[in-house]
Order: sequence, then structure tokens, then C-alpha cells
Amino acid sequence: MQSLLLVEDDSDIRESLASLLREEGYSVHEAADPTTGLATLRSLRPDLVLLDYGLPLPEDGEGFLRAKAADSGIGEIPVILITGYALPSEKDGTVAVLRKPFDFDQLAALIQEILGPPQKPRKGAVA
Repeated sequence: MQSLLLVEDDSDIRESLASLLREEGYSVHEAADPTTGLATLRSLRPDLVLLDYGLPLPEDGEGFLRAKAADSGIGEIPVILITGYALPSEKDGTVAVLRKPFDFDQLAALIQEILGPPQKPRKGAVA
């Protein structure tokens, strides 16, 4: 099963997205802040990160991306930025930028474009 790390400070958005992504067949790990997100990224090494770029300081989305890029163990894990901010282009380490508000089907299609269709767990497998 493909795993995603969702780093989002808004608990309503985080919980809703995580629930919808689980229904799609992904294993979803959640983090409410960049520090927890980086620790989770280092320990679990998910297939893809969904990062709210507008996280509060001191360690915002930009700081998360810098720390990720500096760590050779996690630097290659792709990131989809989710943001309400106007960004000039994709940031280092990102494969796509999704502007808020967005439709969930857009996000699901983007994830499938990057990872392929969700891999359902085999019968009897422990998730």
C-alpha cells in the first residue's frame, strides 16, 4: 500500500483529507506541524508528501522543504505543495503545486499521476 504524509496545521482540513485519501486506498500519516512532519518523514519514509506551504512560523513550509532537501535520506521523496499563496513556480523537491481551494478529485488524480493507482493491501495483510 502506498503511503502518504499529510502535513497540514488546520485539523479540519487534515482530518478530512486523510479520511478521503484512506478511502481511496492510501496509508496516510498525519502531522500538524513541520517539526513533527520532518520526524515522521525521516522515520517512515512515505512515498509522497502533501505539504501545506502556509504553515505557521517558525518552521513553515519553506523551512520544511529546506530541511528535507538537506537530508540525503529523505531529499528525493516527492512533495505536492498545497497552498492558498501565489507561488512563482514549484519549489525545490516539489513535483506539483495545488492551489487552495481545490477539488478532492484533482488531488486524487494528481497523486495517481505521480504514484500510479492505489495499491490495495492483499487479503490477510496487516495494514
